[in-house]
Amino acid sequence: MMRYTKPSAFIKFITRTLSFPPGLLAAVFFANGQDSSYDKIWDKAVLYENEESSVIQKFLLSGRLQADYYSFENDVDNSSEDDSEWRRFRFGFKASLFGGITFHSEANMNLNQPEPLYRNLTDTYLSWSTENGMKIKVGKQSAPFTLHGSTSSKKLYTLERGKIARNIWFTNEYFTGVSVSGNRENWDYLAGFYSSDEGPEFDEAFDYGVFGLLSLGYNFEEPDYFDKSLIRFDYMAQEEDSRNQTQNHKNAFSIVTKLNKGNLSFWGDLSFSNGYDGQSDVWGAQFMPFYNFTEKLQGVFSYTYVESNDPHGIDVTRYERDLAGRGDEMQEYFLGINYFLYGHKFKWQNAIQYTEMNDAGTRAYEGWGYTSGLRISW
Repeated sequence: MMRYTKPSAFIKFITRTLSFPPGLLAAVFFANGQDSSYDKIWDKAVLYENEESSVIQKFLLSGRLQADYYSFENDVDNSSEDDSEWRRFRFGFKASLFGGITFHSEANMNLNQPEPLYRNLTDTYLSWSTENGMKIKVGKQSAPFTLHGSTSSKKLYTLERGKIARNIWFTNEYFTGVSVSGNRENWDYLAGFYSSDEGPEFDEAFDYGVFGLLSLGYNFEEPDYFDKSLIRFDYMAQEEDSRNQTQNHKNAFSIVTKLNKGNLSFWGDLSFSNGYDGQSDVWGAQFMPFYNFTEKLQGVFSYTYVESNDPHGIDVTRYERDLAGRGDEMQEYFLGINYFLYGHKFKWQNAIQYTEMNDAGTRAYEGWGYTSGLRISW
């Protein structure tokens, strides 16, 4: 059943956001707006630091707190929904050990229904960096492919990962596995091998199928055209195991582009997926230019198109899902404004979007949506 909340939900959203955790939120909102003041606040997350120590060089708290107000409608059946919620709360630590090893662990908490509060582990791994910049990581970690699937939720320019990531990437970000990544001259690379489970800890690791991931990017040096330019190729291949807890993508291929010239940037994504066991083949394209009006104010536009070979092959994103079923063709227009109080560590994001989705030639969803969110990470 659809639920409808009165517009006072936005007031509740602000109240809830300003009430937890009181220390951090009160500090950031009453700071004088200068980066030096925020520096002092965020520096408190470092509990220990001693570069001369042979065992523990640094120990700090890590995490993120994200809250949303949203309002969406489906003009096909005149349904609508608006509410506020805690989008994410993760809390943990990161320790630098023995001059080259990092131990990082965070837990995902449920503030919307906090009984129990703990949900699952996210980043929980050991990593080792070599002198030539190679990083070896073992444990629960992100499996990055596609444009938004390889972007941390802390550093998204949109309020959520888009419809390509929803339909071609794995929507659960963290998997038990081992990866090797780094950069050499103009090349960025990553190779990973992961368990296709979504267990909250490690007890289900490699009880099901596995998948592998290869990513290779090249940073062009074209100062006359772009300040920065990257093209990256991602490839994911998954074992066809009926017990897999991941989406049924046999393989996926993605071409990601990131360009920058002064205050103007452009991100693009062209992705394909071959499905198995009832999952349709899917492809999608996204074009996302964004412009920095000032050091703190940014405008973002995004157009996304996703199509599946079969009916019911694709899905909408989080806040549209209660209003729509599945379809086979979808497009989205997105316009956002981001205000960075302290870079990606403390920002306020607002966006409107318009989505159309058809299924077997029939309009399944059509409507506008508005989202406003606070993003804090440390």
